Amino acid sequence: MSGPRTLPEHLALGRQALHEGDPRRAAVHFHEALELDPDHGAAREQLAAALYAYAHALRGGAAFEAAAAAFAQATNFAPENADGWFALGNACMEVEMQRVDAARAGTAPQPGEDYLAHAVAAFARAAALEPASPRIAANRAMAARYACAWPEARAALDVLRDLSHDTAFACEPMCAVALLDDAHAQRRGIENWARENVAGGAAPVVPKRRGERLRVGYLSTDFHDHATAHLAAGLFERHDQARFEVFAYAADEDDGSAMRGRLRAAFEHWRDVREVSDADAARLIAQDRLDVLVELKGHTRGTRLPILGHRPAPAQLHYLGFPGTIGYAGVDAIVADAVVAPPDSDGEFAERVLRLPVCYQANDDRRVLPPAVSRAAAGLPERGLVLACFNQAYKLAQPFVQAWLDALREHDDAVLWLTVPHALARRNLAALAQASGIAPQRLIFAPTLPQEAHIARLRCADLALDVLPYGSHTTGSDALFAGVPLLTARGTTFAGRVGASLCAVAGLSDLVAESFGDYTATLAKLCADRARLAHYKRDLESERARLPLFDTEGFTRAFERMLESVA
Repeated sequence: MSGPRTLPEHLALGRQALHEGDPRRAAVHFHEALELDPDHGAAREQLAAALYAYAHALRGGAAFEAAAAAFAQATNFAPENADGWFALGNACMEVEMQRVDAARAGTAPQPGEDYLAHAVAAFARAAALEPASPRIAANRAMAARYACAWPEARAALDVLRDLSHDTAFACEPMCAVALLDDAHAQRRGIENWARENVAGGAAPVVPKRRGERLRVGYLSTDFHDHATAHLAAGLFERHDQARFEVFAYAADEDDGSAMRGRLRAAFEHWRDVREVSDADAARLIAQDRLDVLVELKGHTRGTRLPILGHRPAPAQLHYLGFPGTIGYAGVDAIVADAVVAPPDSDGEFAERVLRLPVCYQANDDRRVLPPAVSRAAAGLPERGLVLACFNQAYKLAQPFVQAWLDALREHDDAVLWLTVPHALARRNLAALAQASGIAPQRLIFAPTLPQEAHIARLRCADLALDVLPYGSHTTGSDALFAGVPLLTARGTTFAGRVGASLCAVAGLSDLVAESFGDYTATLAKLCADRARLAHYKRDLESERARLPLFDTEGFTRAFERMLESVA
């Protein structure tokens, strides 16, 4: 009979489990390895390696708090390891995002450690050890932006922009679109990152088009109560079933929501691929003999983009989920419009650009418009001007926030309404307000609410405020649907031009600023002219049903023509 396993044996078994895709079994072995040396008598390098392996296994099993604790312990034994600090920062960010998701679902935990502050500090330590690393600079900037810690964000951004000129520059895609205002640098960074990080695969045999109806599939992990579903449900329902045979490939868990039920009813065929490998999902899709596969996630959390690397359909498009080039060989084209992707911007994209004749963003005209709640119920003063920005905290660039605070200083009855769930970010925003001569109480932080309740309170706002370089997308449509005008600025990238596209088809082109100076000047005029703001609100309320932005039937016909053009 063999004796108890040794520390090296547990390490080897843990690594094997990781290789086999079983992080939970790996975590057990790594934990056992550490238990064999409770007094840390092993060499520091060996112990650090065990802790890092253990932490990565925990992270792979979505045990983010435990992973953060293990990474933190590992950095004590290898304090000069930049990768360790980087991994700790990412684990802390995952804990923070997990808490935000829990708050959105109404199950927020009791306040505990400030993981966002830990993330900012960990990325700063990693940057000190590897100052020329684009991945560290990008993640440091993102964490600092989430925290509204703008001096730290600027320092990291300066490094990232300098590095972006290198032909080998690689950048995590969400960081690229959120931080960089140079579309060509975005493309360079995303293409190089995708080449290194998104797997391909052997191509299934794809039959040519069969039958009279065009066979179209949609692949997503957002077929539940999610922003993408709220935007696109009407598109899925409105497809002409006499001409289109439509398939859903759902890679997400059934959340039991009414939206999930609505989506299942919208598709002629529903395939659950959540527990299926990328290769097997691709084979399933190939067996359905699609003409066009539309991928809806891109480089966002939970993506199954590698499925497209197996080439299960003759034409493969990306739509809606990611606001920029995908830069991946499995994607042939990206759906846009002439505002988010102007005619001279094709070089910004690795893919063919398919431009819809209206705003590229679908909207659902069957969406319920709830009655407005009272301002008091929304936590707002009953009188005065309500300026609202419900974008996520990482989008809140300091020049725009400062412009809003300047407007508050000029108008004593104005408040700034934000949705910022992070405690550190709230403290930093309050400190900036105080330094700008604004009472912090005039910054009102909205709690996370379900969609319908959110729209009901949003109707209390007088003006929605956009930002750059990554502006309002679903938040912009939400505001316009709620009857709130949107002040935006035309950016230099897809992610920064969406607000301009929304306003163009909502009859608000005069609220599209062409420069930051124009933006601040328009903001000042709007704050001083309450009658003009009220006029915009009345127009949005009365014209909502006739605006191209909310014409789901017209949008669907245009989308279908686009699908036919690539099949």
